[in-house]
Amino acid sequence: MAQNDYEDILAGGNPLTLWHFGSPSEAVDAAVGLYGSKASLAAASAAFTARYAGREDDFQFWFTVFSQLRQQERDEPPMQKARRSDDVGPAAP
Repeated sequence: MAQNDYEDILAGGNPLTLWHFGSPSEAVDAAVGLYGSKASLAAASAAFTARYAGREDDFQFWFTVFSQLRQQERDEPPMQKARRSDDVGPAAP
């Protein structure tokens, strides 16, 4: 009979990491929902925290999230501020 991941963890096997709870793409969506345009900064901070705490697997997870967020930022065109009709003053060139 095959042993489940949680049985390995309970038996003192592999440590529990973020990879057990979700995928980096799910974390990307959550980070964007929570932090908006600062999502890649939040992921980088989490990666550094994990690295310096000696949690290499969690570092790899957050670095993957950070990399995916940065790729999204490069793929999206820069946002331009829309001018509202009630803005005062001449339009910027």
